[in-house]
Amino acid sequence: MSKKIEEILLECIESIEAGKLDIYGCLKRYPSLREELEPLLNIAIGLREPPDIRPSQDFKIRARVSLMDHIYADGRATKLSPAGPIAALKRIAYPVRLRTATVAIAVVAAVCGLGGGFAYASQDSLPGDNLYPVKLGTEQIRRVITVDDVDEVTLELELANTRLGEMAAVAHRGYEPLSTAIDGYEKNIALALENAEDIEDTISANTLEILALATSEHIETLDLIEDAAPEEASYRIQQASEIAFNAHVRTLRDLAAENPIRAAEVNLATIESRLSRARTKAEENQLDEVEATLSQFQVLSRLGEEISQISKGLGNGSAQVDELNARATSAHLEVLGIIYGKIPEQTRSTVEDAMTDSVEAYDQAVEGLQEKGILNDIPGEPPIPEDIPGDVKERILKPEPKDSSNGSGDSGDGPGGSGNGPR
Repeated sequence: MSKKIEEILLECIESIEAGKLDIYGCLKRYPSLREELEPLLNIAIGLREPPDIRPSQDFKIRARVSLMDHIYADGRATKLSPAGPIAALKRIAYPVRLRTATVAIAVVAAVCGLGGGFAYASQDSLPGDNLYPVKLGTEQIRRVITVDDVDEVTLELELANTRLGEMAAVAHRGYEPLSTAIDGYEKNIALALENAEDIEDTISANTLEILALATSEHIETLDLIEDAAPEEASYRIQQASEIAFNAHVRTLRDLAAENPIRAAEVNLATIESRLSRARTKAEENQLDEVEATLSQFQVLSRLGEEISQISKGLGNGSAQVDELNARATSAHLEVLGIIYGKIPEQTRSTVEDAMTDSVEAYDQAVEGLQEKGILNDIPGEPPIPEDIPGDVKERILKPEPKDSSNGSGDSGDGPGGSGNGPR
């Protein structure tokens, strides 16, 4: 079929508006495109009655300036940090296909019968706003007309980034708007994973690395959103963090099969982030957060061992992975020792468990290096901090066998899992 999907969509919209066809007639005319066209045409019908809003002249000017900024931004769009207490959130930039965005917005404008101003204005709307469905309609059309696998991953990461900004902005608005943003984020991440795993050529590793780095950034951003959100919103934001975390773990497993060295490097960077947060929360006496973050640390520590095994199976970079893990684990044990000294005795078992996992990871890495005769200056014994009590050190070095029935080794395998434990 020579016509592009966006051309067919516009043709159907015009026919419906003119009363020449209904949705059924359009689908009958293009049966091979039914799966793609039907949801988009349903969106069109749902958006035919515009909300009763009149934008001010000032708003129109600001919308036009914003549009021009995007057009002349050298092909890149940056998410604006939410105002207020979240103003310090990091900006995450991803490439944007401006032509695709322009076509999508034009289609939504045609659907709504409002002209371009409303469609562009909808891009700043938030869950619960009247124009938010227009924004989602634009995004859905962009999905349809994005056919390259890598571009599909990029688009979903851009939209996931948008959802993070929405979470920050609506955290004080109540359950429904926040849930809408989180559900959207889960959808974006699931689609990004699905599209990334469909790529089979030489660019697969690069795409997986981008996705792993993005989800790692998302975890940190959600930390900041949670810290600034009201208490009643914390649980839902923690669920979003769990989605990001499980996606990160799953992506690193996929990346390890393509490039185990890079997977190990990204994993260790995320571990450092989790330990840094656990240390901060220990200093603030937020013990629930310490436990939750150390639970994530343990999952990632075991993932490091898994990446090492994958590299051995591939015969690719196992010595480098083991050396990375061994040297990093020494630093991890030092930070865990600091955290141990800052929290009450009744919470220290969590740190002991984390140190036990670190010791196991260290021992595996050292064993791999010894087999190759390249241990060099890495100590043969795990460097337990000196101020850890002797009985605790003994438990860490000689842990009791873990009960496999409690699921402690399960790191989760995607959105909706339980990789970061209860929060």
